[in-house]
Amino acid sequence: MVGKVLGGRYQVVERIGTGGMSLVYRAWDRQENRWVAVKMLKHQWAEDEEVVRRFAGEARAAASLNDPHVVHVYEVGREAPDLHYMVMEYVDGETLRQYLDRTGPLPVEEALSIADQVAQALSVAHAARLIHRDIKPQNILLAADGVVKVTDFGIAYAATSGTLVNTGSLLGTVQYLSPEQARGKMVGAQSDIYSLGVVLFEMLTGRLPFEGDSPIGVAIKHLQDQAPRVDAVRPGIPEGVARLVERALAKDPADRYQSAASLRADIQRVRQGELPWEAAAARAPEREAPAAAAAPAPAAPRRPRRKRRWWAWAAGAAALLLALGLGGAYALDRWLAVPTVTVPDVLGQPLAQAEARLRQAGLVAEVAGRAPSATVPPGRVLHEVPGPRTAVKAGRPVELVVSSGPVMIRVPLVEGEDVFQASQVLQVAGLRVRVRHVDSRAPRGQVVRQRPSSGTRAREGTEVTLWVSKGTGLGQLVPNLAGLTVGEASAQLAALNLALGSSTLQYSTQPANTIIDQSPAPYTKAAGVSAVSVVVSEGPSPASASATRNLSTARFQVPASAPPDSVVKVVITDNMDNEEVYYQRVGPGQTVNLPFVWYGTSGQLLVFLNGQAQPPTALVPNYGPSPAPAPGGTGNTTTGG
Repeated sequence: MVGKVLGGRYQVVERIGTGGMSLVYRAWDRQENRWVAVKMLKHQWAEDEEVVRRFAGEARAAASLNDPHVVHVYEVGREAPDLHYMVMEYVDGETLRQYLDRTGPLPVEEALSIADQVAQALSVAHAARLIHRDIKPQNILLAADGVVKVTDFGIAYAATSGTLVNTGSLLGTVQYLSPEQARGKMVGAQSDIYSLGVVLFEMLTGRLPFEGDSPIGVAIKHLQDQAPRVDAVRPGIPEGVARLVERALAKDPADRYQSAASLRADIQRVRQGELPWEAAAARAPEREAPAAAAAPAPAAPRRPRRKRRWWAWAAGAAALLLALGLGGAYALDRWLAVPTVTVPDVLGQPLAQAEARLRQAGLVAEVAGRAPSATVPPGRVLHEVPGPRTAVKAGRPVELVVSSGPVMIRVPLVEGEDVFQASQVLQVAGLRVRVRHVDSRAPRGQVVRQRPSSGTRAREGTEVTLWVSKGTGLGQLVPNLAGLTVGEASAQLAALNLALGSSTLQYSTQPANTIIDQSPAPYTKAAGVSAVSVVVSEGPSPASASATRNLSTARFQVPASAPPDSVVKVVITDNMDNEEVYYQRVGPGQTVNLPFVWYGTSGQLLVFLNGQAQPPTALVPNYGPSPAPAPGGTGNTTTGG
């Protein structure tokens, strides 16, 4: 992907991040002369409609927000049927996660400053009726100029009255999950406030409020355990800060800050050394005393009348207290009369059977959600709260978490990646890695084949075998210069101790002054090569300007017996003096889909696999007026194998 030009303007320079579903690259915007970040959906997710919908939703959500503390989205694009990307503001800095891992707990003032800026971003999002739902240090960026920015609105949803987020799975990162998210309930702004409270707790103490051996164990602690006070974990934290974090982490959303704006107001007060609850009390309006009687009375008889009122008030109060005491005693007796029962052990039982046993014990079963398990079959109880053999009052609800079966993971595509990076991607996805070293033309350490193949659904913990190139005696390969300008190609070659050779001009449908072909060909061994000659596009030929524009797609099936690091070369010529040359690295069994434009009334398409020509295909005009082929390709198609 490095070196590719997206949308005719974004020159991809380097990869700067990897997520579960996307890759992030730094790119140069040729039109605006600025650095941008390009988030690219991984190929294995491109056919998943839900993932593509969420990817597009992230772009729409972020693009609708205009605030210096929200990472701005410039453009959303689709380069080919399976290449979805968005272009975003490039933030020169690091994530809060990286910063905390490097520094540990932060000074109180610095932590409050970061939380203040995140709360500002959330205020803007909530005003637009968007709930982020995944606030965590990985999604908070710290720019070099000190500005804090929130990114990744990938699972944000509009906060309408009908937004119920019970999707059957937990969305968000479990360590920062709000109790209502853990239950799969409706969420609002208070859910983001809780997550920000967890982040603030971690910034101040260097640890999370809830930790456990498994994600579901942490989720249950969010549901039932009280978070420790930050000043108990880190003595010396001001009382106002401790109270602020405590309120943000309240279990009941009604007990938390009701808006990010009110949270910001208290953050700013404690930064000034003010106690927020005292400030609120000082602003509360005082009640007016009842007006005095208008008719004046003599001074002498007023004393006994006030005395009689005092005794009357005292007698009334005593009677009221006695009545309350008797009523409270009666209520307490009634409460104590509720029998105590023991929670039965229903772990591992089918849900219907567990519900029946709890009813027999005088308890109420409530399904809190579902969670994956490698050991408990689907539909059986994985966790119960309170736990088995706990003594409780009859009629109390018992929350059940039901197993959804083993975690099924879509195997990521790591072919062509460095083995170290590929291993990290697979391990983060929950898979194990086995490496085999093989002779290959690929650079040393590059993954040339994987099994199971990308896109396959596998159980968590499945072993993925990687065949890694030894690179024995092969040295470096000639880079692919297609799409670069002569200056850019010269710089890339110089970095590899190669020179730019001769350059010739040729009519092409590619942008003028960009490279369309080269010799030696891309991905060939660079040993003994001192210079690379290039063919530069002059743009379409004069005859093409008035000629028919045709849209076609070259489709080529690579044989299963082909080497794992094969190279496909596609050459298209038309009768308007245009010629296009495309190169692509492929694996065995892979299908190449290449949309292209040609002009005139006739043409020819040639496909070369590892230098061997396949039978040529004649191009037939289809008179396509559109600027780009529709998803899946239109017009002429050629297949091979």
